[in-house]
Amino acid sequence: MALVLTHPQFQVLICKRTGNISGRIYFPALFIAEFYDILIRWLQRQEIVFDEKDLKMYADGSFRIYFSTQFSPEVEFQRLIAMLEQQSGGSLS
Repeated sequence: MALVLTHPQFQVLICKRTGNISGRIYFPALFIAEFYDILIRWLQRQEIVFDEKDLKMYADGSFRIYFSTQFSPEVEFQRLIAMLEQQSGGSLS
């Protein structure tokens, strides 16, 4: 049986050569379907920097994105979680 992910999978990446820090998030299709509007608002924020080559879309409707930010990637991911919790009225489970 296949594992169905319903929450984003987040990682911090550090380039060995340059030391640049970036974030990588995989957004499952079920998550996107439920939180599409918030996700789009978060991605459009000026603090989130990425371009087309940083985005990989999958056939099931999910996608993975690499992004950089003036703050830490963890701070921006936590901001996304806060936006989601605010809409859903509590913690994401």
